[in-house]
Amino acid sequence: MELRRLDLERYKCFDANTSFEIAPLTILVGANNSGKTASAQAIQLVSSSSAFPSNDRREPLLLNSEGITHGTIFQDLVSRHAAHGQLSMSAVFGNGSDEDELSVEIQNVVNASKPSESTGVIKHWSLRSRGNEIEATRESLHEKALYQITVSGVLQDLQQISWGGLLPSRSNRFPDWANEKMDMIRGWASGVRYLTCPRSFPSFNFSVNNFSPSFHSTTGATASLEFVTDDDLRDAVRQWYRNVFGVRLNKNTKADLYDITVGTLDNSTNVSLDQSGAGLSQVFPVAVTALKARRMGPGVDIIELPEAGLHPAFQADVAELFAKNLPGFSRPVIIETHSEMILLRIRRLIAEGKLPSDHVIVYWIYNMPEYGSRLQQIKITDEGTMSSWPEGVFYEDYEEILAIRRAVRRDPQPSEVGSPSNRSSGGISPAFTDNP
Repeated sequence: MELRRLDLERYKCFDANTSFEIAPLTILVGANNSGKTASAQAIQLVSSSSAFPSNDRREPLLLNSEGITHGTIFQDLVSRHAAHGQLSMSAVFGNGSDEDELSVEIQNVVNASKPSESTGVIKHWSLRSRGNEIEATRESLHEKALYQITVSGVLQDLQQISWGGLLPSRSNRFPDWANEKMDMIRGWASGVRYLTCPRSFPSFNFSVNNFSPSFHSTTGATASLEFVTDDDLRDAVRQWYRNVFGVRLNKNTKADLYDITVGTLDNSTNVSLDQSGAGLSQVFPVAVTALKARRMGPGVDIIELPEAGLHPAFQADVAELFAKNLPGFSRPVIIETHSEMILLRIRRLIAEGKLPSDHVIVYWIYNMPEYGSRLQQIKITDEGTMSSWPEGVFYEDYEEILAIRRAVRRDPQPSEVGSPSNRSSGGISPAFTDNP
């Protein structure tokens, strides 16, 4: 099972219906506070809220999951914090030529006795697969309200549903195909990994006691444990650091405690990884995640700012790291980035025939004050050119060059060359201009 598309409506900054098509490498770019992180975290929100045990009764959406805080109360998830608003989410999963769709509408219900508190209630829920469909519609917002169940257009009965997050508990009153699909969705959800930024992990005097390889920390805390317990992974990470940074990663053992140090190739100097500089330490969980991805099975890897702390020259190497280790459609990689170098290197790899163009989608996410956040899908052609690119994106370097030239000429007025209407590159930075 693979995630192919996620649709959001009235979720946080996304007022209108917003559809994210997922490619093996999906790149989110945009200004600060545009909605990049909200869109990336939406996938983690859906997955963490779908992986509950069937007998675990909680709110439909888990506000705090694996170290990520999506909101203090459910109302924080609703567009414009509407007191009595609702949000909609729909995930389309694929398995070969078949597609399954899970859709849910969640209503915000304010506590009458304490208006500062609210909770989410599933108002409408549906699951579609191979021409079959099951729907559950809540009769009212009363705490003990029943759900009207419809299977393939045929009204069944009224039921009290015990929810385990976004999925109902297994029930012999549901068709077998529905229970089987929900189990598959739970399996997919357990395979989603998210890396926040900044990342924090132990590299000095840590123990691997009680460590489970299936556990993943959003802060990167498990990266060190995976590094010291997995010989193949350790060799791959060490080789990447050697090739890219020209340094050696060492695993040091003291009784039942471990250290990870960074040293010169001749081992004349060694320091703890977290003392080696922000770039080398921040990219460590990224490298561990990328180099282990192909062994992880179905799911999604979502990484915030993989380039954090790195010199631009090394940011291109991070792009190659992802490109060379993409698991494919069964486990897409989604990165949120501000790096022009990452996009440039991805374009180059496509042009060189080293990365299929249909394996990459770029989303430019921007905010329209009266309408919320929007996104523009941008594809890269086989020649490495962008199908489209918004005015002014990654244009800062060009503007700085123009400012320097004006200063040298002591010209206080902006030149005509720099005006938006006369930019030969159509508002695109020289690095992104496809015409010589």
